[in-house]
Amino acid sequence: MAARKTVQKRAVTGTRTIRKKVPEILEDNARSGLVDSDSKFKMILDSVGDAVVVFDGEGKISYWNRAAEKLFGYKAKEVVGLQLEVIIPERYHDAYRNAVDARQKEKKPRSINQSFESEAIKKSGEEFPISASVSTVKINGNQYFVGIARDIFALRSAQNALGDSLARYQMMYEGQKDGIILIDMETQRFLEANRAAAQMYGYSRDEMLKKRIVDVFAEAEKGARLSPESTTEFNIFKHRRRDGSVFPAEMTGCVLLWKNRKTFCAIVRDASDKNDPGK
Repeated sequence: MAARKTVQKRAVTGTRTIRKKVPEILEDNARSGLVDSDSKFKMILDSVGDAVVVFDGEGKISYWNRAAEKLFGYKAKEVVGLQLEVIIPERYHDAYRNAVDARQKEKKPRSINQSFESEAIKKSGEEFPISASVSTVKINGNQYFVGIARDIFALRSAQNALGDSLARYQMMYEGQKDGIILIDMETQRFLEANRAAAQMYGYSRDEMLKKRIVDVFAEAEKGARLSPESTTEFNIFKHRRRDGSVFPAEMTGCVLLWKNRKTFCAIVRDASDKNDPGK
């Protein structure tokens, strides 16, 4: 696992380095007079895994690398000379054109280096999410824009799936009729309490999280303390509500590691309808 994370970290770092170096490669090769269809810079940028698109101040595409062909579905010869709107969703055209027009009116166009997430259009008409960066570069004395993009459909799908899982967990957690509590085994404080637990004790969730488990024990059990041994057993304790009333609480759970803390996760149920062995 550690090795995988190291590889992933290196991959991300490598991608960031490539994104940073592409404009420099273009400028260096422009100064060397190498910017043409057979130049070394084309060979370099065609080896880059991210799509690289170079366009001028009017939005006209002047360079399109091999990764861009794969990402957007257009061959370079199909799009070089066309406006960048060919890969921009129609709903963004006005905003994009306004930005281009505003920049052309600047007496001294400023350099830019921006990163963002948006959507793009493939040749097939399919819309997909991208992560992109745009920066300015001087080529043969003229200012151009270098756009670097990658498909983040898989990332968005994973984020959506995670969001759905968290939503389902939240519904299950809050929808339980029984109280669910998480207690720090070291401090004995509540780390979490669902709605049913808060209602059972008569506190709000925020109030519960300021208390220790001993604070809801009846006076006769004030000296009690949860231990790894006791938490695995099925027990009925006398607990006290906020209004002072005492009730038998049926509590069972287990110890687990949560947020790097040894935590007691328990289900608590009001056992008033059962025989209380303490009576």
